[in-house]
Amino acid sequence: MSTRPNFRRFSRSAASLVGALLVGAALANCSDDETPVAPTPLVKFRATLVGSEEVPPVVTAATGSSEFTLSRTNDTLFVSITVNGLSNVRFGHFHTGARGANGAVVATLVEPPTLTGPQNGRIGRQFITATNLSGTLAGQPLSALVSQLRAGGIYVNLHTDANAGGELRGQVALVP
Repeated sequence: MSTRPNFRRFSRSAASLVGALLVGAALANCSDDETPVAPTPLVKFRATLVGSEEVPPVVTAATGSSEFTLSRTNDTLFVSITVNGLSNVRFGHFHTGARGANGAVVATLVEPPTLTGPQNGRIGRQFITATNLSGTLAGQPLSALVSQLRAGGIYVNLHTDANAGGELRGQVALVP
């Protein structure tokens, strides 16, 4: 009687056992106790745009809203400006200044040419980066603008043919 078949069976069983032990050891070295890192929450800012916020106040039936979302990489501010009943929009800007005070332009949100006729819906630029900063923020990183946004020192101003100094304005605030 030959012992060869039993030896083969033993060799295959031993190889399977060694393989299973190696796989088990490899799995044991995998770290399951690492807590997944939650993504950083997006930072958002918002402003309601009305004529009564202008300095001096403007009587208008037009209204608007704006929302700004900082990218996770902190180098782009995504812009969404929506208006209703605003006619012949010339420009839109970020200005420095507190509520009730006029300030300098630090970024353009709506550029020429004039948006002729009544505007209802989204207008203006889609995003702002450091290269779009002007005035006192020219040449600075986007974080300089974001710091002023966080502090409440920036407002949105939309200028029209009828109100060259601004028809709709809103102070930008951090969304909690």
